[in-house]
Amino acid sequence: MNKKIIVLSFLAVLLFQCNSDTDVLASFKGGTITRKELRNFYQLNTGGRKPEPGHPTKEEQTQLLETLGLFKLIALYNSEKKLVSEDELAVFLKYSKPQMAASFLQRNLAEKLEQEGKLKFAFVRAIAVFSNSPTEEEITRQRAQSIFEGIQKLSKKKEINQYVADHTDQNPYKAVGGLLEPQCLNCGNDPNLAYYQEAAQNEGKWILKEIEDLAPPGSDPKIPKRKKFLILRVEGVETIYASRVGKFFSKEFGKLKSLAKTYSETPGISEQAKSEIKRNYLDLKVDDIAPRYEDFMKKRYLYSAVTEQEEQLVKNAGFEKAVITQENLNQFGPESVLLTNTKTGETIKYKDVLSELEQLAKQSGLDSSKLDDKANVLQFFRQQYLWFKISDSSPEIKKALESKEFLEMFNVMKLYIVQPLVFKRELPTDVNVSEQEMREQYEAAKMFSYTRANPNNPQDRTPIPYGEVREKIKEDLIRAKKQNFVRELTQKLKTDYQFIMDSGRLKEGKI
Repeated sequence: MNKKIIVLSFLAVLLFQCNSDTDVLASFKGGTITRKELRNFYQLNTGGRKPEPGHPTKEEQTQLLETLGLFKLIALYNSEKKLVSEDELAVFLKYSKPQMAASFLQRNLAEKLEQEGKLKFAFVRAIAVFSNSPTEEEITRQRAQSIFEGIQKLSKKKEINQYVADHTDQNPYKAVGGLLEPQCLNCGNDPNLAYYQEAAQNEGKWILKEIEDLAPPGSDPKIPKRKKFLILRVEGVETIYASRVGKFFSKEFGKLKSLAKTYSETPGISEQAKSEIKRNYLDLKVDDIAPRYEDFMKKRYLYSAVTEQEEQLVKNAGFEKAVITQENLNQFGPESVLLTNTKTGETIKYKDVLSELEQLAKQSGLDSSKLDDKANVLQFFRQQYLWFKISDSSPEIKKALESKEFLEMFNVMKLYIVQPLVFKRELPTDVNVSEQEMREQYEAAKMFSYTRANPNNPQDRTPIPYGEVREKIKEDLIRAKKQNFVRELTQKLKTDYQFIMDSGRLKEGKI
């Protein structure tokens, strides 16, 4: 092909993209919404995740376009009425802007890894040895040791498959010689990940591990647990691009299905075993399950990568933060150190963050009653205060804040902050309902919304007495009235500012 034609074609693509970005999809008195703005809004709502095939649909894009339009109308209404001043907005942006910059970096990383990320998978063969009772601890340990010694004497795959089938206590895996579905080695903190990583470091060698038996929820912790042992070997490790994980799982599940089919034809297998093989493997719909595994593994991989990036950002800024988990929330007190400047030794304690949040509540009108909950205070620290504190020292966050792409995204992000503040000024603060309204609601819906099963006939439902559901009815009615106020205000804005959408320019599956 003529080089000139190639160059012209390339320029045509660039020009088309440029025109596409500037397409006006909605207009109103005082402004417009372009395709690029809608694309930024979509990416903001999805965190940069790759959309499913065929998404966003025209309907999804129409809803997004209307929401973005309302946000813009509210911002325009605010600037004209001067309901929320720049100083008031700055109170929120002080914390929100650095947080948005961190989210922007995370989104960019996720987008990059969707295509360029590499997931590392181990091909694991395992034998599970369980005891039936905690009293069989020593017997189970000796049995596991014996099986472990026996498997190491075998080298032929056929012999190994049969040995695993004869000795594993996990019946479904007998059909495939103990082969597990590929296990991701860099996809977060799976409970068994440490075992697979150790086995991968000793690729080709069998290892014996005692594993913890998880007690049922609510069980007595003093009751001894039965012993469990895992004999496993990683037979290979393969690195797969994130964009090819779906095809990878399709191929591997197909292999497992084929192995199970061969095993099911072995003479002498019981009907129960054949039934299990059919249920676990032969009935497996590879085209359905492979995409689900792809989605699950990629989410774990991306979450792990984003978490690592967060740790690196804090470290590069010269700080060290406390490890906060759902399990250790209650361990934090006023003097607990949440953040340390490794260069100066300066520390930020729980009481400092709480004080900052109290000031923010006073300035912004936030509900201060929530500050008694440690989870809310620590969430504020992790999601906002942390980034505010390190932003001046973080080269990555500084660079993000100055980038053109972030500033374009930030203009959309700000709309999220303006909207609730305007609503707080414009909508009634005290919404009440009368006893008569509650009674009328109860009578109208008591046979549908406020019923319970008849203990004598579960298929028959009887109304719950009014006194038992009065508070719920009150909450429902207040919520409905508030939603109605919101609808009335947004409809008024759309009418006053002559908001018009051009849905015909939306493209199925592509913004």
